[in-house]
Amino acid sequence: MKQKLFAFIISVCASFQLLAQNHEIGFKIKNYDNDTLIIGYYYGEKQLVKDTVFATKKGDFLFKSETALEPGMYIALLKPDNSFIQFIVGDTEKKYEVSFDKNDIYAVQFKNSKENERFYSYVDYLKEKNKEAQPLRDTLTKWKEAGKDDPKLKAQLDQLDADVTLLQKKIMSENPGTFTARLIEANIDVTIPEFEGTEDEVKMKKYRYYKTHYFDNIHWDDPALIRTPYIFQKTDFYINKLTVQNPDSIVLSVKEILTKTENNPEAFKYFLSHFLNTYANSKIIGMDKIFVFLVDNYYAKGKASWTKEENLKKITESADNLRNVLIGEIFPNVTTYKEDNTPVTIHGIKSPYTLVMIWAPDCGHCKKSMPDIVKFAEEWKDRGVQVLTICAKGGDKANTCWEGVKEKKMENLINTGDQYQRYRQILKFNSTPKVYLLDEKKEIIFKDMPSEELNKIMEEIVKVEEEKKKKGSKS
Repeated sequence: MKQKLFAFIISVCASFQLLAQNHEIGFKIKNYDNDTLIIGYYYGEKQLVKDTVFATKKGDFLFKSETALEPGMYIALLKPDNSFIQFIVGDTEKKYEVSFDKNDIYAVQFKNSKENERFYSYVDYLKEKNKEAQPLRDTLTKWKEAGKDDPKLKAQLDQLDADVTLLQKKIMSENPGTFTARLIEANIDVTIPEFEGTEDEVKMKKYRYYKTHYFDNIHWDDPALIRTPYIFQKTDFYINKLTVQNPDSIVLSVKEILTKTENNPEAFKYFLSHFLNTYANSKIIGMDKIFVFLVDNYYAKGKASWTKEENLKKITESADNLRNVLIGEIFPNVTTYKEDNTPVTIHGIKSPYTLVMIWAPDCGHCKKSMPDIVKFAEEWKDRGVQVLTICAKGGDKANTCWEGVKEKKMENLINTGDQYQRYRQILKFNSTPKVYLLDEKKEIIFKDMPSEELNKIMEEIVKVEEEKKKKGSKS
């Protein structure tokens, strides 16, 4: 009997502990007549709605969650003008009150929440320092425009920066692990040491150091990370500004971020999904290589367990359709046939450059593009470019290919097709035209470029290659 009673007491206590985990946040909003308050939160680059709360009386709202809220930065959004205040949700302070005036949303007060008091105290301090600094900055700008300088003003600005830095260090040292301390730490910029060398060498060393240490102050295992207003901006800047914008470099940076978030399941899920969608829908030529990398190394290996099986199948099929025609890869050595059934292999075409175009006689875009292709072939035939076309029609429609060649005046191109469309087992495509530019080794160096841009692109490629040869001969 005692054992049963003991077990019952433990069960009841556990239930109370579970209930105690729920959050209950009251809002008292002066001069707010609307009866609706929207509670939202940051999630990567988005602001999502968590709940809609209705007034218990004018200006009073009580937000209760049936389960514990995920830690992070939340938003209380006012209707109808969509002005809002921010507040912090953590693991320890479950019950507190927020008070502010709709006409002065920057003056927010909290009851029973030291974390929010700490955060707003810091924000208020920054606003005051910025008020002091702005006139000094404006004056310095005018002096600079006039070709003059004022060391005293600079010294005053430096002192204001030093004051802010001192407070930041104080908050971080006295409140380690808190949301405010981590937010401050995450936004402290990298201090770059002095380097020696030529001007270009010093610039490169500084860049590499900055990029290497850019994430030093981020706590990647923090559950609140993905619900902060800064993590997306930090990673987006890293990918799009600090990383060289070619697929191979971006792959390394994307992999680095995913590796850092492996011990933070929600952040990992967000970034993996974000990167997949970004590069699956990218309009920039060549970025599909990143999409294939993500599929092969994460989705196909079961690291995206949240993905439904039917969606996973579509994703992997899309990657399979792309992997043989990625920029930087050797174009598959498919065999197609001329009208007289003479076989032509891609790798058998001996030329510094080869343009491959897959087209169809009844394709409207092909009809529009073909005059540019024909003109390009004529202009570049003596400059090291061969143009091979592959007609996408097969079966009883294969003969329409040769009718289309005459109709579109393509006779000077290497025109091929395949009644049995065997090349489609390797070259998988859903639409025409498809255009690929290959170098002498048949490596894909460009693809899917607009036909009217071909001449310009080819000129630029030749120019780059000539510059490489000149540098090589000098060295």
